[in-house]
Amino acid sequence: MIRILKYLFLFLCCVLLQTSLASWIRIFDVAPDFILIFVVVAALRQGPVAGMLWGFVAGFSQDVYAPVEWLGSQTLSLTIVGFVIGQFEERFLTLNLPLKVCLLGFGFLIDDILYYVSIGVDRGNFPVLLVTKTLPECLYTMLCGTLIFSFVFRNKPQRTHVD
Repeated sequence: MIRILKYLFLFLCCVLLQTSLASWIRIFDVAPDFILIFVVVAALRQGPVAGMLWGFVAGFSQDVYAPVEWLGSQTLSLTIVGFVIGQFEERFLTLNLPLKVCLLGFGFLIDDILYYVSIGVDRGNFPVLLVTKTLPECLYTMLCGTLIFSFVFRNKPQRTHVD
């Protein structure tokens, strides 16, 4: 129960960061996605089921409060991202910081591609959106994720590989 309250508090902090700080640190209309960073952290720390749960909660909150025509598209994409990233859960696989950041970038790409497909983006606009919007936001989110991951995962004991 304490763990759920802790993650709920962290989720609310990420929502506040996304709605306030993200607009301040926007560079050329590119802002990091703190909510996706939260979903990736929850999935890596708790596994695929928790990743799906927090992905659903995060996506549903974005769908309800954002002016989006397609209700459920963020819910679907973040739930899938939470599950996929949760497959790399740290209890079974030790990931170093660069791998975690790469997983964050992979999750970001999955999220945006699924979102674009679910809202029905035209095939002609799809590559343009990937290059002009998705890749810059992915890189910026990975940069912010590096800072957050180095703080969140700093006290994890190093495991040794046993054959």
